[in-house]
Amino acid sequence: MVKRGIQDFIVVWFFLFSVNPSFGCTEAGRTEGQQQVSFRFLDFACASLPGLPSSGLPILMGSLLMLLLLLLLPPPVQPQYEDACRWQVALNKYETLGMGGEKFFLQQPVSIIDKFFRKLVDSPIDHKENYVGFPYYMKINFTCPGETPEAFVRGGFLKGMIPRVRVTFYPPVNFRRWRTERLQIQMEGAPFQIRAQCGPYTICNVNWYTPMPMKNGSVMMEVEIISNNQGEIISNGKFMININGFLKKEKDKLSFSLGEEVSSIMHRHFLKAPSRPMWATMDQAPVLILGGIPNEKMVLISDSSFKDFSLVELNIDSCWLGTLQCPQEEFTASIFDAIATESVLFIRQNQLVYYFTGNYSHLPGKATDSWVRVLNKRCIKKLCPVELHSNGSEYIVAVAGGNEEGFFHFGTITDATVTFKQFPVSSSICDIFKAPVCRIHWVTYNTEEHKFLLLMEMGQSNQATFKIFEYIVLPKGSNIDAINLLFTIPRYIPASINKDFVMLLAMEKYTAYPLVPKGLFYNPFSHMLFIWGNAILQSFDNIDFIYLSKFPKESTVKYTTSSYHGEMIFVTENEEIWLVFEKSFEIRRLYPSSGWQIVFSLSKMRGLNWYTDNETSVSVFFDSMGLQQLVYQINKKGEGKLKKRRVPVEEIMMYRVLSKTATEVSEQSPTINFLTNCPYQRLKLYKLPNLQQMTRLERYHAKAPHVSSELAFHNKISLAIYQGLVYHLLWLHSKYNKPYADPVHDPTWRWWKDKKQHKAFYFYRASNFQNVYGIHIDMDGYEKLYKEKATGLPKYMYLDKGDTYHFSFFLFIHKASWKNINMLAKSHVQPAILLSHPQCVRGSLRAQPFINRNAILFTLTITDTGRCFNQSISGHNLMKTAVHLKIIDAPWKCFRRSRFGYIMQGNRQIPTFIGCPPGKRLAFDITLTLRHNKKTNKRYFDCVHPDPEMPCFLFSDPFHPFFLIQDMVTGESGSFNGSYVLKVIGGGTSLDNIVDYSEEDIIRYNSPNDTSESLIWIVRDKRKQSQTFRILNYNSPGIEWLCLPNSPCHDIIPTSIYSPEFYFKIMVSNRGVDTSTYCDYQVTFLLHIHGLPLSRRRALFFVWISLCVCLGVVFLYLLSFFLWPHLKNGWMKLKAKFTDLITTESFYTYTSASTLPSRISSKISTSEKTSAKKKVKKTT
Repeated sequence: MVKRGIQDFIVVWFFLFSVNPSFGCTEAGRTEGQQQVSFRFLDFACASLPGLPSSGLPILMGSLLMLLLLLLLPPPVQPQYEDACRWQVALNKYETLGMGGEKFFLQQPVSIIDKFFRKLVDSPIDHKENYVGFPYYMKINFTCPGETPEAFVRGGFLKGMIPRVRVTFYPPVNFRRWRTERLQIQMEGAPFQIRAQCGPYTICNVNWYTPMPMKNGSVMMEVEIISNNQGEIISNGKFMININGFLKKEKDKLSFSLGEEVSSIMHRHFLKAPSRPMWATMDQAPVLILGGIPNEKMVLISDSSFKDFSLVELNIDSCWLGTLQCPQEEFTASIFDAIATESVLFIRQNQLVYYFTGNYSHLPGKATDSWVRVLNKRCIKKLCPVELHSNGSEYIVAVAGGNEEGFFHFGTITDATVTFKQFPVSSSICDIFKAPVCRIHWVTYNTEEHKFLLLMEMGQSNQATFKIFEYIVLPKGSNIDAINLLFTIPRYIPASINKDFVMLLAMEKYTAYPLVPKGLFYNPFSHMLFIWGNAILQSFDNIDFIYLSKFPKESTVKYTTSSYHGEMIFVTENEEIWLVFEKSFEIRRLYPSSGWQIVFSLSKMRGLNWYTDNETSVSVFFDSMGLQQLVYQINKKGEGKLKKRRVPVEEIMMYRVLSKTATEVSEQSPTINFLTNCPYQRLKLYKLPNLQQMTRLERYHAKAPHVSSELAFHNKISLAIYQGLVYHLLWLHSKYNKPYADPVHDPTWRWWKDKKQHKAFYFYRASNFQNVYGIHIDMDGYEKLYKEKATGLPKYMYLDKGDTYHFSFFLFIHKASWKNINMLAKSHVQPAILLSHPQCVRGSLRAQPFINRNAILFTLTITDTGRCFNQSISGHNLMKTAVHLKIIDAPWKCFRRSRFGYIMQGNRQIPTFIGCPPGKRLAFDITLTLRHNKKTNKRYFDCVHPDPEMPCFLFSDPFHPFFLIQDMVTGESGSFNGSYVLKVIGGGTSLDNIVDYSEEDIIRYNSPNDTSESLIWIVRDKRKQSQTFRILNYNSPGIEWLCLPNSPCHDIIPTSIYSPEFYFKIMVSNRGVDTSTYCDYQVTFLLHIHGLPLSRRRALFFVWISLCVCLGVVFLYLLSFFLWPHLKNGWMKLKAKFTDLITTESFYTYTSASTLPSRISSKISTSEKTSAKKKVKKTT
């Protein structure tokens, strides 16, 4: 894009408009569009607004835009003929915000931010939680060419630029330890500047910051930065930010744990050295390693897919010179083979093999502090990579040589534990076939069928031939494994005259040029096998092969690389780069070629430094951004630099097509038109399925908190709050595994469900600047996204049992005459569907012509046949296949130009996974279960102390359970209508004493065939079945609780006046009983049952005790009723006598110390008392 040139053009154009309002708006300037590639001016300015004459509109627009240009244009820069601005990303810690960059070394969360959350008393957060954050932030900015690049960044900020950041987490290898899922979070950049470096009223050093999130088990993160289309036009930027476990901290400084970093790169390290392959487990290796440096035990190491890198000298212990049993042609210190896996790096130096285990927090105690030699006393001549992981492990193959020729060692890496096993176990393959000449040149492991493909040279000394063997490891107990011959490679290269390929049927003619294969490549997605050397052979079934005759026999392939999306790259000994599309027979040379030369020349004309005259190719490889090349360039000053650049495959092929395309000069306008060879005019996607449903990518959105600052700049506190919110969002995602289905199965639903009603209050406080720290948290800014609009075909897709996807697209055909109206219906433009496993996936194509649009609507249908997979846990052991979409005669010829470059059309391979897709789970539908039980039983009695999270069910009522299939990716849920088995696997009288039952007890408590009086429940229909466990489904009549005498829920002693309660631990699984899905669902939940009955003995005992107590109470009542008057009188008499006794004793005690008169008076009084008592008796 000529940025400054376009600005000058606009100024001149509007100046001409102000002088002559009809400039450019004549009818002569509006020519008809033709089927050709040309460049013309647009006439959008010739329109007029309502109420404004057309003659005045250009003058008004010119005046306004001139003013905008004067105000907003950045300083002049050198003309750039492409989108020259580029995004930049670096890592910062909280303490070093805005300062340089950091390596991704720290892996533990930081708790320094919790103190800020404690003070947010007026925010909708949960103050009971302990908030922590990730150790790093992403510092985001962009660079543009010019003398003052900072002005572009400042201008972008003032124009409202806010970069959106998408972080995609790559799933870990071991799916048994970590949940298999595809997860992505989208964040918005928060602007931040260091005020100490700027004046009080100036804006400088502007950067945008987001947290750098991590996920348990994931060590690779793909970061994509997208502009909000404000400010500078910048294309999307992709970066790999991976955790580097091969660093250590010494004296507050990071250094490599596997060797010493070399400070400078010299010419002798790379100049004129042969390129070498980049071997790693695809999409799993966070740290890439590249050897092959001449006469140095050094490697290149990178944790960013070689965006940046380091040269490290390894601290390996020794170098073996060789022995008679293991001869060596040449001794060198170079690292020949280097392979990177998820947590372990492998190298081979001469015949020695070493590995180094990185320090990763999800693999505690597995890291090594030095290189470990493996396969001691073995003669290893070659390491062969296994680029795809399988069954939760990664693999590597070591081929033996010398006296051990005929053996190979199969390495397995599981959770950083490395083990090797020798094959064959006893006798070598050479001993088995007893061939005088016997060598293993290459071994490829088929991760799908778990067998090996061997490229071997066998036969007599002068008549040796190359053969392809299939080595199958038989189960334990077999004496020898199975070895089958698949194909015998011809000794000579087939003869071909003006043919793209030759089928090898043993009837073709051959040249006198020997065919010498070097290696094999197998793609389990496309089910294609390649044999490469000084010829390229390919096979669709590993038996019948096709020779690609366009590859020159004078060249020899030394290594290959594949995107696993249909593109294969072959690199030859003389550094040629060849491209092959799988499922086709054409091969094209990318370098050197006429298209490459045009790209090189245009780069020179534009003043770009991507290509130089003096450069050496170091490696060619694929990553998530496409085909990449690592080159060592020397500038005009003689300075060397190692650089990674994208190989512009589409531009090379387009320029190659244009160089061979006829041209014409238009008579109406002085333009050169290139007549296109593409069989169609335009391709437009019409209807696409839900993208997330196909790709199974879970997406979250996190928005930076609002700040009430003058220029909307964030500070360290707001960035700390942002960090804690993102961490808490991902923590909720990882912990969401509720067996009871929520009304909304979204991890963020419970986060805000009690605070949503106060949303207006929080907004009111924020709008009046009353929030603590001036920070406002928008609850709607932290959510899960379910509906992502599909803008193209998916990169990959998943198929469950019976799943069907429909794709529709228009093909606009070149304009045809109305006289040939049937030509459109019989158009030569024919799409095709190529299936790698047609017995597993079925495809169909339907065409519908639209004569008035000069187009054909094609509807593609992809359906799973349900024949090639059994059952598995969600995301586990998926079968690999591929769907190849192709338009006949379109590949290599059809291109579409976008603002991000050219896109090749007409050929697309979609890797497909058959099995249980990630993100599906089974949950107990408590809402439907309660509603159905109330309707069926005409009542519902909850516990005395109800728990809203775990409702109770009455023992005497039939229990009808229902279950949901929750799709955590699309947000959809539906009733589970398949078959399942229900088991009680544990229980207890309270939540604190729940115990798990043994396997024998589980069978006794749940099997209807049990005769030990131990059943806990039974199906209400009481039909007899031969299965160990009863198979239930959606329409089952429900279950009835039994709790027979030998069951753990029998005769529960109540702890209060209420009826006994029991908690059942129930497991529901459809394994082996459900044929409606590939998913092996399983859910375990607690069920609270109250109202359990007592045993007969205990019930009779309680009745007897109750009867006795009641009778005793009645007896006491009757006794008290009849005897109470007598008892009362007796008590009164007893009381009176007791009173008299006390009085008498008191009297005698007193008279003993008195005079005579007092005694006489006492006697008189006593006689009076006696007479008084007599009177009382008479009256009674």
